[in-house]
Amino acid sequence: MMEPERSANVACRELCLERQGQRVLDNLSCAFHPGELTAVIGPNGAGKSSLLQLLAGVLNASAGEVSINEQPLADFSPAARARLCAYLPQSEVPAWSVSAADLVALGLLPWGRLKDREERVRRALGKVGGADFAQRAVTRLSGGELRRVQLARLLVGEAPLLIADEPTAALDIRHQLQLLQTLRGIADSGKTVILALHDLSLAARFCDRVILLDEGRLRAQGTPRDVFTPAMIGDVYGVSCEFRWRDGEPEFVVFDLI
Repeated sequence: MMEPERSANVACRELCLERQGQRVLDNLSCAFHPGELTAVIGPNGAGKSSLLQLLAGVLNASAGEVSINEQPLADFSPAARARLCAYLPQSEVPAWSVSAADLVALGLLPWGRLKDREERVRRALGKVGGADFAQRAVTRLSGGELRRVQLARLLVGEAPLLIADEPTAALDIRHQLQLLQTLRGIADSGKTVILALHDLSLAARFCDRVILLDEGRLRAQGTPRDVFTPAMIGDVYGVSCEFRWRDGEPEFVVFDLI
């Protein structure tokens, strides 16, 4: 087995995606770097999930290119891509009844036999607060519990690139904060972490960078403070808002429709 990549610099160049004759993403260029936690945001239908699927190699672009460490993503074998990038889709339903621990262990398949398999699974479940139901069948988990198990599967392989589509969906407030703190720490350790998020307050608090999409186009990118301006958010989302600081922490507040 080839030595896996230890870091992931991701670049998108003039990405376009068409589905059923409709342009879903249009001439999109952006980059993602190790050590950064990036939120991809935008209204429903903006193209967030499509962009994440292109980055993970689930979809192929109609035009343009995704590269990782200056190598086109299309050049990676499926096995190499799986070791490089862990991807969590927006929603998925287990096809069969296995234990939560066994579902998490599926995230280790790209690495073959590992001596520390059980320890990695235990550690990943601990990061999402799922240790108590490790042996429970996934078909007997609540929606939030299942999402936490799926997140543990994302984390267990310790891939250099983590991509998650709405990872906080179905999680209560405590576990949303726990997850974002975990992902913040993973990014700080040198991983490249990319999330699609609807909660802009979480993006403001935890993310280094924000990619704002609207109708398949890149409207803005930069720090949360750069992107979360009343003019930009008002234009894209149609709400009044304010970006401010409280006790040294960034805070994004929505006021009303405009």
